[in-house]
Amino acid sequence: MTTTLLDTTLREGELFRVLKTGAKVELVRRLADAGLKRIELTVDYPPRTTREDVEPVLKAAKDCGQETVLHGRALKQDVEAAAKYDAYGVAVYISPTKLHRVHKLHGMSLEEAVERLVEAVSLAGSYGFRYVRATVEDASRFFVDGEFQTLVSVIEKLAEAGASLVSVPDTAGLLSPRTSSQFIRSLRQSTSTPLAAHFHNDYGMASPNTVEAILEGVAEAHVTLMGVGDRNGIADLYEVVATLEDIHNIHLGVDRSKVRSLYSFFGKIAGLRLPWRHPLSDEAKTLRAGVHQAMAVEKPEGYMPKKKLELDFGNPVFHIGVYTSHRLVAMLTGLDPGDPRVRAATETLAQRARERKNGLRYSDLRDVLKSMLDVDVSPDVVERYMKHERVYLLAKLNPQYDVEKILRELAAWDDVENVDEVYGDVDVVVVGRLTSSRDNIVERFRTFFAEGIEDLKVLVAD
Repeated sequence: MTTTLLDTTLREGELFRVLKTGAKVELVRRLADAGLKRIELTVDYPPRTTREDVEPVLKAAKDCGQETVLHGRALKQDVEAAAKYDAYGVAVYISPTKLHRVHKLHGMSLEEAVERLVEAVSLAGSYGFRYVRATVEDASRFFVDGEFQTLVSVIEKLAEAGASLVSVPDTAGLLSPRTSSQFIRSLRQSTSTPLAAHFHNDYGMASPNTVEAILEGVAEAHVTLMGVGDRNGIADLYEVVATLEDIHNIHLGVDRSKVRSLYSFFGKIAGLRLPWRHPLSDEAKTLRAGVHQAMAVEKPEGYMPKKKLELDFGNPVFHIGVYTSHRLVAMLTGLDPGDPRVRAATETLAQRARERKNGLRYSDLRDVLKSMLDVDVSPDVVERYMKHERVYLLAKLNPQYDVEKILRELAAWDDVENVDEVYGDVDVVVVGRLTSSRDNIVERFRTFFAEGIEDLKVLVAD
C-alpha cells in the first residue's frame, strides 16, 4: 500500500504557532511546490476563527492542486461548517478511551462516544466528501491498556458508517518504534480499514514511530514542518521523508531539493529556529573533530550520510577549533599535508581557538594562514567550507515605516535565520549568517531598508 503524507502544519502546527493569513497562503504554495499533495486545516470556529481565516488558504491549496482536509470535532455543527467549503475531505474526532471519557467528556459512555463519531462520519458522507476520516483520539491507549479488541470494534463500526480511513493517533506519546510497529501491524491484521498514523513526540520518537507505521502499511501519515504541534509536536516532515527515502528506498513524492528552503521560510514566518540537533540544521553538517575533518576533506560520507550530502547539504562545513585537522588546513591552502609549516599553523589555530573558547572567526583564520604560510585563502573557499558567524541586527524603525514590508522581504533571504517584531528600544531583531561577501546580510539590510531605519545595532556572536 502506498502511503500518502498529510501535512498538518496549518492545523496541528497552529496549536503551537498561529500564522497570519498571507503567510499561510504562501506556505501552502511552497508546500505544493515541494510535492505535498494533501494538507489539513481547522474548520472555522466563530468567533475564534472565521471564514476569512479559512477561505483564502483553501483557495490557494485548490489552485495548487492540493487535497485539503478540514478538521473538526465529531459534532453536527462542525461537519456542517466544513460542508460550506469546496474541500476534498473532512476529519472528525472524539476520544472513546475511559480516561478521556471520564475526565474530559463528563462521564460519557463508550457507546455514546462511538455513536457520536459514527453519526459525524455518516453526516460527512451525506455531503459527498471524497475523503472522510474518523479519528479515534487516544487510540494507542487501548493498545497499551490491553483493550485492543475494543479499538478493533470501534474501527469496524466507523468503516461501516462510511469512513474512508480511520486515524489511530498516539495522542499522549505512549509508544516507542517497536510498540508502534506492533500496534499498526496488529490493527492491519485485525481490520481491512485503511489507517492513518499520527504520533506525538513526548519521548522524542514521533518521527521514528511514523516511519515504522509507514513500513507497516498505513494509508496516511501525518507530519508537520519542524514537527511543530501541541506540546513538543508530532512527526517532522524531513525526518520521515529522508529516512524512508535514503534508508528504505521508499519515495513519498517530496522534492528534497525544496525542503531546506521550505524549512527556512517557515522558520522565518513562524519565528522559529531549527534546534541544533535537527538533521537539517547548520550544526548537522558541521564537523569539529580533527580525525573527522581529516577524512571528510576527501570522503565526507565517512562521517555523514551520502544521500544527505547529495540531496540536502552539498558539502560539509568545518569548525576551526582546538581539534582542527592539519589536513583541513592543507586543503584550504593547497599545501602538502606533510609540510611542517602546515602543522605549525594548525597548532597556532588550535591555541587561539582555545583562548577564544568557541572557535575562530574568518578573520582569525585568514590572519594566521597569511602570516605563517603566506597564503590568502579565497573567500569562495571560506564561504563553501567554513561555518558562518551568526549576526544579530537590532533595528529601530521610523514609526511610519511598514514593518510587514521588512518581514515579507526577509522571508526570502537565504542568509536570514529568524525575524522577530519586538517592542522596546528596537522594533525588529534579525538573526542571520554573516558572510565575507560585500552583499552580506548587514550591508543588504542597510541598503534595502535605508528609508525606514532610524538606528541599527550589529552584534556578531563568537
